[in-house]
Amino acid sequence: MRLAGRAAFVTGAGSGIGRAIAAAFASEGARVAVNDLFEPAAKETAAALPGSGHLALAGDVSDAARVAAMFAEAFAAHGRLDVLVNNAGVDRTPGDGNEELMKGGSQLLAMSDAGWTRMLAIHLNGAFFCAREAARRMIPAKAGSIINMSSIAGLAGMGSVHYATAKAGLLGMTRSLARELGRHRIRVNAICPGAIDTPMARQVPEPVLKVLIAATPLGRIGRPEEIAATALYLASDDAGFVTGQAISPNGGIHIG
Repeated sequence: MRLAGRAAFVTGAGSGIGRAIAAAFASEGARVAVNDLFEPAAKETAAALPGSGHLALAGDVSDAARVAAMFAEAFAAHGRLDVLVNNAGVDRTPGDGNEELMKGGSQLLAMSDAGWTRMLAIHLNGAFFCAREAARRMIPAKAGSIINMSSIAGLAGMGSVHYATAKAGLLGMTRSLARELGRHRIRVNAICPGAIDTPMARQVPEPVLKVLIAATPLGRIGRPEEIAATALYLASDDAGFVTGQAISPNGGIHIG
């Protein structure tokens, strides 16, 4: 029970990696505030978690006012905040030119301003708003762990330009916050998954997925539970001397 008595806030936990992380934390004793854009998904995850005291919170993490309200509700319910996982994210946005990319054209030239800014708003603004609210609770407690979900796209420039840019930005945020918050004994790290079997990944065209698997030395895509295990490590005291790092469970598709 590595997280016994602790409280966690996991964004984008209605499905996929976020749901697996919430389950892993709850199984180790944490009370979890489950956030998702869609209320039914948040409630479904929270209801399925082992233990008690879990909370379902619907809201868009790119909305600063809604983020502040969700953290206030979670803190009122749990009385503390020990772990934040900034997992909420998308790989496509309306008007991002993905259709042109799939035809072999230039996504850069086809991408609208709205497609670009929406991606950054979810990943970067959302993580910033949540980290700010988390820090307001963690600094007085002189303890905490913030985990940002980046990607191999952020490490190696794989994927769409707006997605890779957003995920790379999360790595810069991780390092900067680790330096700022370390004196308060708050650790900040990032996880950079490779291809993982999630609802998002299942939207990838089969030929593209086969290429990714062929380029992965372990010869398969990952499971959400494998990313959750990494998050559990970073959230626990086992990683007590780990901060400012990017851990990449990716099957070897990116090494370096």
